[in-house]
Amino acid sequence: MHSPTVTQRVWLLVIGTGLAWGTGGLISKWLILEGIDPFAVTALPFTVAAILASIETFRRSRPSRAALITGAQLGLLNVAIPPLLFNLGYETLPAGVVTLLLSVGPVLTAVAAKFSFRDEPLSLAKGAGLVLAIAGVAALSADPSTIPAGGAVGVIYVLVGVFLASATAVWVRKASVKHGALNLLAPELLIAAPVPILLAPLVGRSIVPAGGFSGAQWLALVAIGVIGAYGGFRMILKANQIGTTGQVSMVAYVLPVLGVLGGRILFDEPFTTGILVGGVLILSGIAVAGRASASTGVGGEAPGPLSPN
Repeated sequence: MHSPTVTQRVWLLVIGTGLAWGTGGLISKWLILEGIDPFAVTALPFTVAAILASIETFRRSRPSRAALITGAQLGLLNVAIPPLLFNLGYETLPAGVVTLLLSVGPVLTAVAAKFSFRDEPLSLAKGAGLVLAIAGVAALSADPSTIPAGGAVGVIYVLVGVFLASATAVWVRKASVKHGALNLLAPELLIAAPVPILLAPLVGRSIVPAGGFSGAQWLALVAIGVIGAYGGFRMILKANQIGTTGQVSMVAYVLPVLGVLGGRILFDEPFTTGILVGGVLILSGIAVAGRASASTGVGGEAPGPLSPN
């Protein structure tokens, strides 16, 4: 049997990440419906993931001081805050709507990558993809049967998280190429885990519910930590190390499929006109922007950042 090519490995990592994050999102939605605070749903899985990543990282390698510092910075801006905002969105929004909103991120990333990598040129197609994605968000938000009462705040939470994750995604790729995926994972998660714990009391939230956690809830939190946090972030860092930003962004194809179908099956969420129209527009935007992303950096020497000149 032939070993998979680098491009095939990227796609396997991207699909695996989508499945891991999509599954974690559905479990998170269930926990929030059970009354568990989004701060707890973020902090406790990250704690589990940080333990696993630390064991693996420090057993197999010794990250440099620069890798530790970069990983810590990414842990705050790219790992801790966006998922917390996404989980806050789950409080008022259906799972399908959250995952469709998340899918706007890769289009923003594909456009932003132009300013950092030679293998990610800006094009009319990427601009068109961005316009389609924004139109999709508008279609979702304009349908009152799609966004429940009070859901506008959830939309803002998710979109702010998407913008922050997209703005730092190019930095993630640079760091992954420079330091290696494994050397970033532990410091990222070690910083991400305590952030929601520290922020919760400042905004009147509680990590531990009044009646404590049930056994099923503990299992769910551990599952998110192992599958979504540790597994998902490990795979996406590796994909960033060997693939282009445009290729990695295609994880957005998997998330809305799991979110919409899972929300319908597990939580009886309605399949509305807003979800249909918005979903088609957003996924079309991803497709247009993704096809415009070059793949010349895959399999060879890692492309460097653009010269400031």
